[in-house]
Amino acid sequence: MTTAGTRERVSLHDARPAYVLPARESSVRRALDQLRRKPAAFAALVFLASLIFVSVFAELLAADLPLFARIGGKTFVLPAVTRPPELANQNCQTLERSRTAADTMVFPPVRYGAETRAEGGAGHLLGTDAKGRDVFARAVYATRTTVTLALACALAFVFIGTLFGAAAGFFGGIVDGVLTRLIETLTAFPPLVLVLAIQAMLPKPTLLTMLAVIGLIRWPEIARVVRAEMLSVVSRDYVTAARALGASPLRILALHVAPNVKGPVLVAVTFALGSVVLVEASLSFLHVGVPEGTPSWGAMLSDVSRTGGSPWLLILPGVLLFSCLVSINVVAEALRDLLDPRLASEAPQK
Repeated sequence: MTTAGTRERVSLHDARPAYVLPARESSVRRALDQLRRKPAAFAALVFLASLIFVSVFAELLAADLPLFARIGGKTFVLPAVTRPPELANQNCQTLERSRTAADTMVFPPVRYGAETRAEGGAGHLLGTDAKGRDVFARAVYATRTTVTLALACALAFVFIGTLFGAAAGFFGGIVDGVLTRLIETLTAFPPLVLVLAIQAMLPKPTLLTMLAVIGLIRWPEIARVVRAEMLSVVSRDYVTAARALGASPLRILALHVAPNVKGPVLVAVTFALGSVVLVEASLSFLHVGVPEGTPSWGAMLSDVSRTGGSPWLLILPGVLLFSCLVSINVVAEALRDLLDPRLASEAPQK
């Protein structure tokens, strides 16, 4: 009996449940698997990541001052960023000419800034425009302008749109009615026409005013998505149970509602980024966008048509703008297939 009891205890100890719940796959791994199955989406994501890299490290690729310099016993690290007063009237060309044996300088691949006028000669990877500015350097800093403005606008209209959309969908009633009428009024106007009208009324457009204008007119798109998802989520049983247990509206929004609406919001934001890039390029092309002298893809296209430059100067900014818009839409569609539960339920089961 002892032996049997021992065997029984061992068998109970070693027993395994008949059914084991599968481990929940992380969203990051799901995204990577989705991109791996879609080479076009992965390539588009790599291209967009490279644009962000260029915008962050623009001074490492093209600058009118060295990356590192030791001149006359003084050390300068990234003077193109810090702009020390000792090098106020200097550039890579003047420093190279006045360089002594004791000086140490490390130059970027392109020794020109966005507004540096070339003095002639070779050394321009893609040539110069009609004003003698290096085309590659201007494209690098134009990428920074576009990426910075697109991401900043995204943060602005995501915050405003999520706030108003969540309020309309969660509280309903009069709040929903007033906010819905406001959203419908703003979406009735074409975005580009509305931005043009507001920008034309401003005495001196700046990047900050452009950011504010685009953010204010694009938030209704996000608000509509958030409101629709909120109306679907707040009527579910687990939200009703949370209310019955006395949970505060803020707790319900943070713990039960937000995790279920973040996917559609992310998809809507990604699609909206493309419209921000297109609006900025259109405004800059019409000279009502970024301030004069600020490089952008639209401004580069406009400079060629205005100054009568060579047509091939249209290629680089045109290709960058087209590739950026296509990449954003490809990534957005991949995210939609991954995060939209309605599309996921329609996908064939393996």
